Amino acid sequence: MGDAEGFVVAAVGDLLIVRDRPHDIFRHAREQLAGADITFGQLETAYADQGSRGSSGPRGAVPHDVANYAAIPHAGFDVISMASNHTGDWGADALLDCIGRLRRDGITVVGAGADIDEARRPGIIERDGTRVGFLAYCSVAPEGYYAGRDKHGVAPMRAMTHYEPFESDQPGGPPLISTFTNDADLAALTADISRLRDQVDVLLVSLHWGLHFQRARLADYQPVVAHAAIDAGADAVLGHHPHILKPVEVYQGKVIFYSLGNFALDLNDSWWRSFSREWLEEAKAFHEALSPERDLKAEGRNSAIVRLHIADGGVSRVEILPVVINEENEPVPYRADTPEGRAVRDYLAEITAEAGMNTAFDVVDDRVLVRI
Repeated sequence: MGDAEGFVVAAVGDLLIVRDRPHDIFRHAREQLAGADITFGQLETAYADQGSRGSSGPRGAVPHDVANYAAIPHAGFDVISMASNHTGDWGADALLDCIGRLRRDGITVVGAGADIDEARRPGIIERDGTRVGFLAYCSVAPEGYYAGRDKHGVAPMRAMTHYEPFESDQPGGPPLISTFTNDADLAALTADISRLRDQVDVLLVSLHWGLHFQRARLADYQPVVAHAAIDAGADAVLGHHPHILKPVEVYQGKVIFYSLGNFALDLNDSWWRSFSREWLEEAKAFHEALSPERDLKAEGRNSAIVRLHIADGGVSRVEILPVVINEENEPVPYRADTPEGRAVRDYLAEITAEAGMNTAFDVVDDRVLVRI
């Protein structure tokens, strides 16, 4: 769907399809996905017909029935990040099998692999003589899921957590929570970007990170990593994992999407064959207790398709196409001038302001534009 200004890279949030008719989940959005010149998404599971439950702990393993895999190429994805905290749920065999399937279908895979070198390897796609590079990392995986030398897994961008009592003389009082980047991981990430910078015209970094279900709030390490990525040469940061939209920041003229939310993520009875319903219900109750006035289900239905217009070897315009997840867990795009589109735009503006960011969102015709 190139235009007079060049071509379009579309990016969406988390993908995990679990249904009898997997193609149906994209029936409202496929035109937008397949119509873009390059389409990027974050895959939460390793679809495969092999593997066994890994070290996922009490939560269990997310579904990975390979029958659902076909929806990914059907929707038109060109690049998939597998840097997910669930990538290792079914072990090395499943991960490598899924990577092989994606590549056989012509889909570039970033963020995971048979070892650390493969997990950190960039993907490069050329359109109209312009080269677009992709890198992907994870900050929220179980410890055994990170790739290493001769070890499969995801590319790490780990962080450490520090808890300190706000009032040391009040036992049981709420703590101050700080997070700090793993210096070695941050150095590796910026080195990857610097190395790729001279090979491509546009460089996009995906990060699976942050605080799930917590409205607007970012962990301390997130802006540090995002700003370092842009300082090293990234043209945009695409965030995933929190399962809700998060603030949008403009830094040095580049856009940081701290979370694109869910996009095509089923949650149904098929989950409980491998995942712990008890764990999920406890987690949901915990987060609802933190903000009892919020409607987590309603917030989780806000989503977006980011459209990066590429022209003259750079990002010329950043659009947000509002999306609402319907009751069937299907993403439905809306024009910005509809009530649904305005509601998503207003939500993004509210949470961005709550995070202390002054990002401006302009509505032009049927699109939301990020002012850069």
